[in-house]
Amino acid sequence: MKKERIKKNAKKILIYVIVFVIMLLLFCAGMIATYALPNQKIQAHIRESKDFILELNGNPLFAHEIKNGELDLFTDLLILNTAMNKGNEEDESVIRRAFENSRFSNQEGNQFTSLEQTINDNNIYNNQEYSRYWHGIQTIIRPLLLLFNYEEIRYILNIVIFLLVMLATICIYKNLNIIHAIAFMFSMLAVCFFVVPNSLQYIGTFTISLLGIILVSILYKKKKTKLYPLLIFIIGGCTSFFDLLTVPIITLGMPLIFIMLLENKKEYNIKKMFFEMIKLSILWFVSYTMIWFAKWVIASIILQEDIISIAINTIFFRTNGNEEYPVTRLGAIGKNISYLMNHVLIACFILSAVIWIMAMIKRKKINNIKIMFLLFLIALYPYIWYFAVAGHSTIHAWFTFRAQVVTIWGILSVMIESASNKKMEGEKDGKSSSINSML
Repeated sequence: MKKERIKKNAKKILIYVIVFVIMLLLFCAGMIATYALPNQKIQAHIRESKDFILELNGNPLFAHEIKNGELDLFTDLLILNTAMNKGNEEDESVIRRAFENSRFSNQEGNQFTSLEQTINDNNIYNNQEYSRYWHGIQTIIRPLLLLFNYEEIRYILNIVIFLLVMLATICIYKNLNIIHAIAFMFSMLAVCFFVVPNSLQYIGTFTISLLGIILVSILYKKKKTKLYPLLIFIIGGCTSFFDLLTVPIITLGMPLIFIMLLENKKEYNIKKMFFEMIKLSILWFVSYTMIWFAKWVIASIILQEDIISIAINTIFFRTNGNEEYPVTRLGAIGKNISYLMNHVLIACFILSAVIWIMAMIKRKKINNIKIMFLLFLIALYPYIWYFAVAGHSTIHAWFTFRAQVVTIWGILSVMIESASNKKMEGEKDGKSSSINSML
């Protein structure tokens, strides 16, 4: 019996190792193929975008009207600058370019003027490497730049993100109920998700999170829930590949909330659900960190540079800050909460709390206390992230605050589950529709 268990566990580990290797090969091949694309049309479309970028410069969308509506134009320009793919020299190999992810930066370090200079001067080559990240976003942006300019790409991304939000909401409604779907949409609105598709920097984590919810729904409908761990493992790796450290924790938190709510319908043992939550979280973290570390190793070998030491030094800064940017861990949490909160959202929270308290007084009992505990733990994930990555979370709180979409959805789910009626949900589960069969 013990030998069979060891054999079974070894088989599972082997599957994850194989999946990890496949992801790594696909990511490497994707980056090389992306950088091998012809630069002429890509650079022409970036050049064509200059006037649009100039109009945006210093005018970050809703920032003057909405406290948390600021775009990350700085990083968008960095992404476009990297997409120019000029390399450090004219004859530099595609493989080297794919892993050094270089760009041009002038003495002032201004991203707009740097991009403008490299657009206007064909004799300018790159002078800065950014090799500690995968820059997987280039596998999306460079192919799109073959056909479209920056303004048109943002339009396409708006369509994609809004469709994904709509599909994710339908999945939640069909598998749970309309109240949970409304809670999800409210959470997205609370962090100004409509800003997300207008910035290349933001789209990675939100796209992965929404796709994660949709894929969880498909596995649930197909009764393939045993594949949840593998899905979360893949999501962790994809997050590391596509994201430039925005709000990576949402790619774990959002699908995980949905999984726990779905599993609760089966009335699983709370102990099993708790360990399942921990297992999924560990798998995501292992995949996320190992794919990231793999980039450092590969880049170090190809570029013949010590990328690992550079990356580790940066991690110390991201987590602890420095003398120029002093931070505290509780201060990082407080700053992100302050970016989230506004008078409208506070009023909505108070109203929701009053309605919930009245409902609880009327019912005279709280249901599903065990699942509430798990959901509340997941709701804390963003604050664990802020605490751990205090430097980055303080300096960039104006966009890292969006990780609290997990907190809001988790807390609202706690309220809903505490007042839920299992019988009514069971009757709803008996109904079917064409959308059910699809999602």
